[in-house]
Amino acid sequence: MIDTHSHILAELDDGARDFSESLAFMETAASQGVETIFVTPHACDGVFNCIKDQILDACLNLAMALKENGCKTRVLPGAEIRVNHDLVAEYDKGSLLTLNNAGTHLLIELPAMFMTPAISRVIRQLKDRGVTPIIAHAERNPMIMTTPGIVTEFVYQGAVIQITAGSLLGDFGKFSKKAARDLVSMDQVFCLGSDIHPGRKYRMADAKKCLIKLAGRSKAFAIINENPSAILEDLGFSDTKLFMKKAY
Repeated sequence: MIDTHSHILAELDDGARDFSESLAFMETAASQGVETIFVTPHACDGVFNCIKDQILDACLNLAMALKENGCKTRVLPGAEIRVNHDLVAEYDKGSLLTLNNAGTHLLIELPAMFMTPAISRVIRQLKDRGVTPIIAHAERNPMIMTTPGIVTEFVYQGAVIQITAGSLLGDFGKFSKKAARDLVSMDQVFCLGSDIHPGRKYRMADAKKCLIKLAGRSKAFAIINENPSAILEDLGFSDTKLFMKKAY
């Protein structure tokens, strides 16, 4: 499995509180069959603004520690970026960290309230730059939670949808659970993320079983492995290749 959303880097945002907690999260992920996990601390959300180089350095340090400890689950860099009016300009300046630092997929978090045309415009602008936006934990957004069909416009414009593993099991309440399952039934889900934080259960293995029941093995495999594998295959940036060489 590939976990496309986590907060396991220590002391950067509201995720892991220290390095030992980072290692504990990784051990749990490995025990549940996760082979790759993207570390995606918050950026541009008004509270936390982890910067690109900071995340890359922290991810490399964690990767090297895991290698020394014999952990076969690999960590790759990314960020969870809150959508705001400066997002595209910040991307153009090279400030935003794409998943795997590969320049192809950007994990974005929608504000609680938004204007659909404005989000569609951001998606189109990113697509024009060769970047596919991944909408993080879509099922937990208040507007999408009540009207899951909103995402069809975003998918039409070129975005893809991520849901949280725990949402499928009801960890975030009955409304996000229903929205997550509705998105699966609508065939709108691209990938799955744990969005692990202190105090939350790591639910990738349970979510896999749930997806198989809801959508069948073929679609479940696409969501947990096949679709996000595209992010791993693109190593076009020289600094991505350098990171992979150092870490693995």
